[in-house]
Amino acid sequence: MGSFRLLEILAGFRAIISFLIIIVIWQSIASLGLVPEKYFPSILAIAAGFRDMMMSGELVSAELRTISRALIGVASASMLGIGLAVLGDLFPSFRRGFAPIAALVQPIPPAALVPMAVFMLGLGPKLYAFIVILVTVWPPYFNGVAALASVSDVQIRTGQMLGLSRWQILRQIKLPAAMPEIFAGIRYASSISLIAVVVAEMLAGHDGLGFLLIRKAFAIRIPEVYALMFVCAVNGLIMNTIVNGLRWKFAGWQSRMTGQAA
Repeated sequence: MGSFRLLEILAGFRAIISFLIIIVIWQSIASLGLVPEKYFPSILAIAAGFRDMMMSGELVSAELRTISRALIGVASASMLGIGLAVLGDLFPSFRRGFAPIAALVQPIPPAALVPMAVFMLGLGPKLYAFIVILVTVWPPYFNGVAALASVSDVQIRTGQMLGLSRWQILRQIKLPAAMPEIFAGIRYASSISLIAVVVAEMLAGHDGLGFLLIRKAFAIRIPEVYALMFVCAVNGLIMNTIVNGLRWKFAGWQSRMTGQAA
């Protein structure tokens, strides 16, 4: 366990170093005037904009709304996607019938769903839930279908020899074996969830980071716009960390067996 912990610490240091390199490059470009300052403010100006939004309370309020919507959305979509994948594994006819629907709906971008969702659901929590779940459900579903179908026949026959029922084989053998790949889909879905929430807030929201971002952009408050972009990036790291923690808990056996940090 100590070696895995060391790998995690080293990975954290690499992330910090990469972030510092980005800051140094950014500040160098701003200081040298390679890009007009009104379009590319310095790190100090961005930090000042961040501080002002924090002091006014508008950033905290927007952040809590956006991150909660994204987390609830990806959790709901993941449960739905895994449930559909399990259903498809138990009933192959359902999987074959659902495949054309998934192929048709999955490529639709979040922005294209907003007008229809507004007409159908109005503004409010139902709008965000519909958009986020509809665009986020597919990575857990597709990964779940592929992972469950690729479980070794030897494992399945071993379960049958032990007298396990079809449901017990699914629950005790196939799902645990599929979890690493399912969590890879959830990790990707977490990024899509954040994007979908911000886009929905931009186009049809009245609060959240997306709404605040578009409001600052129209007010030509460029440092605040960049500060909000950095906040969105940090949110992506937060969601990725949460998913990795859950993956380590429920599917960490793969990382421990392969000697990689989760």
